[in-house]
Amino acid sequence: MDNKICVIIPVKGEGLKIAECLNSIFELDYSVFEIIVVDDGLQDNGLAAINSFNDQIKILKSDSRGPSYARNLAARQTDARFVAFTDGDCIVDKSWLKELMRGFSKFPDAVACGGRQLLPQDAEEFEKKVYLFMKKVGFITDYMNKRGEDIVEVNHNPSCNVIYKKDVFLQNGGFLEGLWPGEDVELDYRLKRKGYKMLFNPRAIVYHYKPKNMVDFSKMMYRYGKAQGVLVRKYGLFRKIQFIPVLCILFLVLGFLSIIFGFFLYMIISGLFLLLIYFRFKLSLVQLGINGFFSWNAGFIRGIFN
Repeated sequence: MDNKICVIIPVKGEGLKIAECLNSIFELDYSVFEIIVVDDGLQDNGLAAINSFNDQIKILKSDSRGPSYARNLAARQTDARFVAFTDGDCIVDKSWLKELMRGFSKFPDAVACGGRQLLPQDAEEFEKKVYLFMKKVGFITDYMNKRGEDIVEVNHNPSCNVIYKKDVFLQNGGFLEGLWPGEDVELDYRLKRKGYKMLFNPRAIVYHYKPKNMVDFSKMMYRYGKAQGVLVRKYGLFRKIQFIPVLCILFLVLGFLSIIFGFFLYMIISGLFLLLIYFRFKLSLVQLGINGFFSWNAGFIRGIFN
C-alpha cells in the first residue's frame, strides 16, 4: 500500500473524451491504484459516460466549484500515498504511472514529478498547429517541458500530467481554489519557495487534445493570460512569460514623450517579440501566433486589474 496511487480527474461539460481517458488508465502497467472522477458540472452525455464505469471508479460531485476544488476534494477522499492528476481530454501512456514513480525512485526527497505532453494520433489539423505553437513558445513557458531523456528538477509541472506525495500536497493546502487555470503554477511556486524538489520525467507521457478552432484557442490563451495576471498581482513577477507585457508597457512609458513615438515603439517591441516566436514557425501559423499573443495579453491585463 506504500506506493498506492489515486488518479484524479476533474471533468465538466460534455466530457467528450472521458471514456477514452478512463480506458487508457485501465490499461496502465501499474498494480496498485484507484481512480476518482469528479463531476464538476457534467452534461447528460458526460454523466452517462462516467456512470458506465461506476463499478471501476469512484465518482464525486463538486457542485461546479472548479477543477482546483474538485482535485482537492478527491485528494482528501483517498487513502493512497500519492495523488496523480490528469485531465478528461488526455489519453495516458501505458507506463505513465510507472514513469512518474521512477522520479521518486531516483530522487526520494522529491515531492512531485511531472511528464511530457504529446498530441494524440487522431488530433485534427488545427490541434496540430496549436501543439506546435505551444511547443515553440516553450522557451518562455513551462507548459511544454524540457527536452532530453533524463529526469531533471523543474519549477513547475502542468496539472494534466503530474503526481504529488499526498501528505505534502494536503499539508500545503493543495490547489488554490477559485483559480483556474494557473492553479498548478501557483501551487508549485509555493512548494518551490519552501524548498521542495519537483521533477520532470520525459518518459511519463500523456496525449493531450488541444482546441479545435480559433475561437476556442483564443479563449484558452485569454484564460492563461488572465491567470498569470492574477499571479503577478498576488506574488509579483516570478516567471519569464510574465515579463512580456511588463516590458511592452515599460517601453511604451519610456517612449511616452511622444504619443506617436510611444505607439510605434510599443508596436516595434511587440513585433520583435512576435518575430522571436515566429522565426521557428511556418507561415501558416502566423495568424495563430498573433491571435495567441493579443488574447494572452488581454487576459493578463484583465487579471492584473480585476
